[in-house]
Amino acid sequence: MKILLKLYSELLPVMAFIPIGYWIKKKFNIKAEYVSGPLIKVFLPLIVFFNILDAEAQKLSILPVMTFILALAMNPVAIFAHRRFSSETNPLLLRSSFSFFNIAFFGIPTITALFGEKEVSTLICIYLGSALYGDTIGYYQVAKTKLSKSEAIKKVLSIPFLYVFVAAVICKISGVETPDFMKSVLNVVGFAVSAAGMMIVGFQLTDVNFKDLKPGYYAKLVGFRSLAAAVIVGLVILAEYLIFQKLEKTDYLMLALVPLFPVAANVTVFASFLKSEEEQSSLLVFLSTIFSLVLVSLAVLFLF
Repeated sequence: MKILLKLYSELLPVMAFIPIGYWIKKKFNIKAEYVSGPLIKVFLPLIVFFNILDAEAQKLSILPVMTFILALAMNPVAIFAHRRFSSETNPLLLRSSFSFFNIAFFGIPTITALFGEKEVSTLICIYLGSALYGDTIGYYQVAKTKLSKSEAIKKVLSIPFLYVFVAAVICKISGVETPDFMKSVLNVVGFAVSAAGMMIVGFQLTDVNFKDLKPGYYAKLVGFRSLAAAVIVGLVILAEYLIFQKLEKTDYLMLALVPLFPVAANVTVFASFLKSEEEQSSLLVFLSTIFSLVLVSLAVLFLF
């Protein structure tokens, strides 16, 4: 029970910004792009850059590849779900939502509670594969719901992530390290980014007609997503263990938790920035976050 309380003490302060965002939008009608613009252009790239500098070199060469494979493999899963039972959800939004896991905003407080702050650097390696996919292919998929193919590609090339990622890898190879004074700043920025992402979900929930909400539909959708991701992660872990055996037990446990994480808040940030599929994206992020809180709680009770 103590570990559950620790988990909730890390997660609930971030999740509390969903109702705060809802109230702010209702009260002051602030546009979501005022928050999403700085997040995409400044704060998310800043976090990615310094996360790469702090990541362990060996794990940096393995864990991001594993989560990138997971993200790619979730695309046919989303296509299958769209054909069988989720035709009312935009297929491109569905593929982006299935592939992009909230490893940073939801995962970091979860891993801190379960394994301690010393293991966050490992989670960062796991996060990078998802971020590389989500901030390129995932962003393109959300953009494509509104724009032509060429316009969507231009949107992807206009965001700083790719350039920041390349610059960070070069700095990592060159031996550059995060200055000590930046570490405390990054902790504050990390929480602010998580809170802002949740706040945008709250902003967009103001446009949702909850009377027409189909809880059974979304429960089936996020449940199928988590189950399929668990199978894929299991196969990826098995392949790594049989071929490389470079990871530790804690690394495998953290990877096993990824399928339980919700749709990344970045999906709704992207939708807000592009002004496309905002209502559905916010519902997917919000409901999957609630669902993930239940799943992670059950995992903690049975595994820890």
